[in-house]
Amino acid sequence: MNNTEHDLVQVCIRPRSREILTEMAIVSISEQHPSLNLSVDPAGDGVIRGASEADLRLALDLIERFHPDMKIGPLQVVHRMSVTNSIEIDYTHKRRTGATGEFARVKVIVSPNEAGQGFRFEPNSLGNTVPDVYIPGVEKGVLSAVQSSAPADVPAVADIHVVLVDGAFHDIDSSASTFEIASRGAFLEALRMTSLALFEPVMKVEVVVPGDQALSIIEDLKSRNGTIQGQRPRDDHVLIDAMVPLTNMLGYANALDVIAAGLAKHVMLFDHYSEVSPDHPDPPFRPAAAIRMAAVRP
Repeated sequence: MNNTEHDLVQVCIRPRSREILTEMAIVSISEQHPSLNLSVDPAGDGVIRGASEADLRLALDLIERFHPDMKIGPLQVVHRMSVTNSIEIDYTHKRRTGATGEFARVKVIVSPNEAGQGFRFEPNSLGNTVPDVYIPGVEKGVLSAVQSSAPADVPAVADIHVVLVDGAFHDIDSSASTFEIASRGAFLEALRMTSLALFEPVMKVEVVVPGDQALSIIEDLKSRNGTIQGQRPRDDHVLIDAMVPLTNMLGYANALDVIAAGLAKHVMLFDHYSEVSPDHPDPPFRPAAAIRMAAVRP
């Protein structure tokens, strides 16, 4: 797999003892592989993302060599997550406890962002009555809701655009935290009125193989839910072009060596994102119904 601007694959690492070990491993990997996207979550678990399975394998070799106490999770394909349509939500958080209370109202537009473009939040400066001091709370609330809404067992990145259109506040009962609660509730309300969609990376695959083994390679690519784009002769070999979901191509180099006895070569390039149907016979998440967020509560 050649590099792309997108993170296509990821792996999680977890220390067996102290969290500092994760941070040390992340620093080591950063120095050796600056192209990888590395982070440590509050629990001390590390996430390593990159555009290439080969790059991640090199990083994992480094971890195993210098940090043998690390637990390393399985290699996973990074899916993109978005909503299926644009929707405007007007949501009010209001609570009274004795002499004090909580109040915040937000009006937001939640819409899909193009696959691969990531999460984007922006306040509408025209007609928006929410004070600037509360805007970070709105963004934090929406982002936390986005991150908690990913289907189980799917490493997903959000491609969602949220615009704060308007709102209201109370001089005493409003705060950044009340706007965080309101914006989270607004986003989850949007999910109840629409649905989430998952998008998976699809790779352009080229395989050069001896002519007498071309059929076996083609059948294998089809078994990986690949679409054969064509084939053409190259001396005594055949060049096979295909489009295949990356989920089905992890570890393909080893599989190809087995099928073609080491006589075939291949190249994979990221091509596009394709929506994964909830009715897919072998969905990349469990259960398939998790993609529908109707039961989510703020």
